[in-house]
Amino acid sequence: MNPLRDFLSPGLPLGLVAILLLVGCQDPDPSAGQDDREMTPPEAHTPPDRQDPTTTPEEEGWPRTLQDQAGRTLELTHPPTRIVSLVPAATAILLELGATDRLVGRTDYDDAPTLEDVPSVGGGLNPSIERLVVLEPELVVRFEGQQDRATPRALDRAGITHLAVRPDGIDDIREMALLLGRALGRMERARELLTRMDQELEEVRDRVAHAPRPRVAFLLGGDPPWVVGPGTFLHELLEIAGGENALAELEAPLYAPVSVEEILRQEVDLILALEGAQIPSALRRLPLVQLPEGVQSPGVDIGRSAREISRKLHPEEWR
Repeated sequence: MNPLRDFLSPGLPLGLVAILLLVGCQDPDPSAGQDDREMTPPEAHTPPDRQDPTTTPEEEGWPRTLQDQAGRTLELTHPPTRIVSLVPAATAILLELGATDRLVGRTDYDDAPTLEDVPSVGGGLNPSIERLVVLEPELVVRFEGQQDRATPRALDRAGITHLAVRPDGIDDIREMALLLGRALGRMERARELLTRMDQELEEVRDRVAHAPRPRVAFLLGGDPPWVVGPGTFLHELLEIAGGENALAELEAPLYAPVSVEEILRQEVDLILALEGAQIPSALRRLPLVQLPEGVQSPGVDIGRSAREISRKLHPEEWR
C-alpha cells in the first residue's frame, strides 16, 4: 500500500510509507534534504480526556453517544449499515468484528480478498470526496492528524458522520477497537479481540522475561533514516519482545529522521528494519535483522507482530 504516493519520493520504502500514513506525519519525505526545505517532525499526539467506551450506560441501547480519538462527540441513532473506512488498520478490525457486509467503501491500500469488490475512494489521506459521497455512507472512519484537515471539513459540509481514530500506541489501538465495537453494537466481539491480543502480548513478554535486552535501533528506511521513537506501538512492541530502544531518549516524537552519526553514538547492538528498507552504508557494519512488513500494522494482530520481533531478537527463546 502506498497512500502517500502523491507526496513522497518514488524510491521511498513501502513500510515507511505505511507507518507515516498511520501517524499523520506532516513531512513524510526522508529523501528531501534540509537544505531544500525544513523537516517538520510528526505531530506529537496527546490524547484528550475521553469517555471510556466500555463504561457508557446502556451500551446496547440506541441512540448512543461516542467520543472519538480527536475528542469529538458524535451520536449514532442506529448501528451504521453503510461504512467507508479510510484507515486500513480500522478496516481490518471491522472485518474481525464481522462487518464485511457493512463496508461500502475502502482505500486503495485495503487489499483483503474479501474487499476486492468494495469500491475505493483513493487514499486514506485526502480521499476523493466525490466518490465517497456517491457511496452514501452512514459513517466514515478517518485518520486524525493535522496533515489532512480538508477531509473532516468536507465530510461536515456533506452532512456525513465521521469517527476519527489515531492508533499511535497500543492503548490507542485498544481504544480504536472498542470505539468501532461500540459503533457497531458489537462490544462483546471487540472485547474478545482485545483479550486475544493481550494474551498474545503477555505470552511474548513472559517468554523473554529473563533474556538479555539488546540495544536496538528500529529503522523504517530513508537516508537519513527514519526511526521508531517513543510513544509508538512499535516502540512498545520492541520492549515487549525483549529489546531496548536505543533511540528512545532522542527528542524526536513518534517517527522521525535521525542522522547516521547520532545512531552510531547510541551504542547500538542491533539494527532492526523492515524488509526492503534502505539502510545507509555506514550502518551496515552493525548486525542487521529484517522483519516482514506486516509488523507495521497497528491493529489487533500486534500480538503476532510482537512474536515476530521477539523471534528475531531472541531466537534461542523460541526454539
